[in-house]
Amino acid sequence: MRLQPLNHLIEVVRAVAQPVRVCVLGSACLLPEHPELGGAGAPLELTTDADFLLEPVNEGIAESLQLAAGRDSAFMAQNGYYADILRPAVAETLPAGWESRLHSVAGYDNVFALDGYDLALVKLQVGRPKDLDLLRALLTLGILEPARLRAHYQQTPLGENEAATAGRNLALLLGKTGSA
Repeated sequence: MRLQPLNHLIEVVRAVAQPVRVCVLGSACLLPEHPELGGAGAPLELTTDADFLLEPVNEGIAESLQLAAGRDSAFMAQNGYYADILRPAVAETLPAGWESRLHSVAGYDNVFALDGYDLALVKLQVGRPKDLDLLRALLTLGILEPARLRAHYQQTPLGENEAATAGRNLALLLGKTGSA
């Protein structure tokens, strides 16, 4: 996904839902600060969705957006990308203090993107191969710094299972990138 499709999705989400605040989560949160990640051969080139957390959101709004611009919608068929509207419970899976580290998305009032290091912690906890591949690419490109990622992991309160999974994946990731 490139920055232009993300901006298009932001416009659609804002027009349909008229939210007070929009948070871009998931991998697309990196595009406002690093649009090069969506270019040819770049880590987000094949990404087809952007995850949004809206305030306020209710099931009616979420369903309207799903029909208008969600997966398998006519919008997706025409444009090749779609919006995934997350429910408020997703905030419980984000690192403590994430809201204080949001980045403003240029050109929009009250539209914010998740901090890349918070995204990294989520990806470390999930630990799917595609998540670790993305983090490896971000480290290689210098978008994430190994020492700062390690410090963010150590300073962010996580549950016991989450901390163990993230720590194991962080050690694996930094070992493979030569940053251990």
